Amino acid sequence: MIRAKQISNLSSSARSFFLGGTRSSAADGNSCTSTEDESCVLRRHQTRSEAVQTGNRVSNILPVIEHFTRPSPLPLHVSPPVLPVKPDPVNHKIPLSDGTEVCMVDPVKSSNVKAIGSEHLGEVYTTSASKDSSEEVQINASPGTKQASSDVSTTTTVSGKRKNMPQRSNNVHSRDGRKTNSSVEGFSDPSGEMMRVTPALKQYCNSGYVVENVSSILRRFKWGPAAEEALHNSGFKMDAFQANQVLKQMDNYANALGFFYWLKRQPGFKHDGHTYTTMVGNLGRAKQFGEINKLLNEMVRDGCQPNTVTYNRLIHSYGRANYLKEAMNVFSQMQEAGCEPDRVTYCTLIDIHAKAGFLDIAMDMYQRMQAAGLSPDTFTYSVIINCLGKAGHLPAAHSLFCEMVDQRCTPSLVTFNIMIALHAKARNYQSALKLYRDMKCAGFQPDKVTYSIVMEVLGHCGFLEEAEAVFTEMQCKNWVPDEHVYGLLVDLWGKAGNVEKAWQWYQAMLHAGLRPNVPTCNSLLSTLLRGHRLSEAYNLLQSMLALGLQSSLQTYTLLLSCCTDARSNFDLGFCGQLMAVSGHPAHMFLLKMPPAGSDGQKVRDHVSNFLDYMHSEDRESKRGLIDAVVEFLHKSGLKEEAGSVWEVAAVKNVYPDALTEKSCSYWLINLHVMSEGTAVTALSRTLAWFRKQMLVSGECPSRIDIVTGWGRRSRVTGTSMVRQAVEDLLNVFNFPFFTENGNSGCFVGCGEPLKNWLGESYVERMHLL
Repeated sequence: MIRAKQISNLSSSARSFFLGGTRSSAADGNSCTSTEDESCVLRRHQTRSEAVQTGNRVSNILPVIEHFTRPSPLPLHVSPPVLPVKPDPVNHKIPLSDGTEVCMVDPVKSSNVKAIGSEHLGEVYTTSASKDSSEEVQINASPGTKQASSDVSTTTTVSGKRKNMPQRSNNVHSRDGRKTNSSVEGFSDPSGEMMRVTPALKQYCNSGYVVENVSSILRRFKWGPAAEEALHNSGFKMDAFQANQVLKQMDNYANALGFFYWLKRQPGFKHDGHTYTTMVGNLGRAKQFGEINKLLNEMVRDGCQPNTVTYNRLIHSYGRANYLKEAMNVFSQMQEAGCEPDRVTYCTLIDIHAKAGFLDIAMDMYQRMQAAGLSPDTFTYSVIINCLGKAGHLPAAHSLFCEMVDQRCTPSLVTFNIMIALHAKARNYQSALKLYRDMKCAGFQPDKVTYSIVMEVLGHCGFLEEAEAVFTEMQCKNWVPDEHVYGLLVDLWGKAGNVEKAWQWYQAMLHAGLRPNVPTCNSLLSTLLRGHRLSEAYNLLQSMLALGLQSSLQTYTLLLSCCTDARSNFDLGFCGQLMAVSGHPAHMFLLKMPPAGSDGQKVRDHVSNFLDYMHSEDRESKRGLIDAVVEFLHKSGLKEEAGSVWEVAAVKNVYPDALTEKSCSYWLINLHVMSEGTAVTALSRTLAWFRKQMLVSGECPSRIDIVTGWGRRSRVTGTSMVRQAVEDLLNVFNFPFFTENGNSGCFVGCGEPLKNWLGESYVERMHLL
């Protein structure tokens, strides 16, 4: 379940750290399946049947069943799984390769997080650390969970659905000298009417009473005349402070905007910088950038100048929507306006660029932050460590973790959770368990995020009953499992091929009163598709729609990959029906794919427009879809179209690591994260590009490394469908490759033989084989 997408969501945007973050919802659409451990889709070793050879257009390949009868529904009543009593996770130990044993969950008196001490770090690491960093970090437990202490912060998500993130507490001093907690700070009060917390307890309580009642009214009504009348009849008089508290609780931008402008019309009321900034954040979450620009103009006209916090909200909003250029423009504008970037600014920019695959820009921002005199704190180190880990630089991430301790900057529970999750994603399960022990030796007790990661590690090691025992232990420590924890167990049992257990945990989630999210449904859907249980998959899709869940890119990717591997015309039609039922825009994109024509430009324009439309989707999700589309087209015989789709995806940075120049004229083609059809297409078009560049400039690469690894779908070390497909292609075209140092997963071409081979005309048309 831990995968690139999910690790990226450990820090889906640095701004989420400061704002408290939200757990992944149905809208996120993150698949619970692992793109690194195994395919999240049905993959057959046999080739497509004759079903794919019915025409040269996508619409001809996806027939529709005229008389589609709904299959029998899934069982409606399944008893929740019986949780194991033994092995006891408190005493259960797992042997490591060095002969030692790891005790998974030690008995603890309290799940409160302790402040880490330098003496504990000295026992765990050779480095030392003393006091906590000056920036306080808190843990925000989700509703119904035990509240942890305030020196660490985490939202209840790991690997895409459970984010663990540092949080900053923003302490605002009122005019009477009292210190209050607020999400924004640093505004001046030009009007002299800024709300402050008065010393009188009664007045303070009345303020909270007003906020709660107004919020209750706004939750009951969609914004309109009825909501306005209810607010008018309530008789409450609000000031800017109370209005800001209400706005922070509103998750519907249209309702929030209506309330904002209603307040503006009330006699004696005047918005301040806090309310404007909160409203900017609300609009930013909804990607309403036109409304944001209008609001900023009104803000200036009302005498409230945007400050660093406002600009940080803007950068975060553009970043989460994947508009990196606009985020950098805001960064420049804030400096031109005289607002100095702070740690929040730099960490947000670092995070959004790392998430999008631009690690070089992220690290440049890190250096600029240090040059500005902003020394890294616990929060900053956690962001950078996460960035390096997401980019696959785990040794560098671990090195920075040790440097953090050397610099006497105390790691938080969040930092440990990130490191454990990164090792788990890299399949370094023993290292992850060791780090878990080190964390506890340093004085930390696991929280819900930690328990989830440990459960996942156990599941990937094959200890599924022990993972269930950790679930029980987690409940005993008064941590209430949420839908993401249940989804994890659905995913683990599904990957193990046990459909019944996966279904039981899905039902247990429903019995617990939790609403399943799209990632959990995707996990169960993947399990059903792998088991070729298409009728149950149909019913699951229907139940998703009944629950108001919208199919995600991952949902459609699963269905398209299943369609690619259809074994009969009936299965092909059934899968086509499932894709249509999903209602995802990707289906119309595929059906309306134009023919390649003489130069493929129509296909490239079609793909470019679709990727622009899906701009705000995360890169991992887009990569999964493009991989499935190219694979489908390739195996369907539409290889010109497949090549054009790949070319656009490469230009759009969907595969940022597919081609890198290691040194002058020394190139690396990285195919190990692709399916076999996509890998063959990518390799063919990349080699054709090298030939074109050589003919134009006269310069030829001195060396090309083609990395296949063991492949995404390898189940046995040394075997890979990707590697075999690439080797077959190279052999057919007599590519002068060799392997070195016993690395059979990397093909090397260099020198004069490579130059002569690139001069052959057939290199341009390799992808059509």
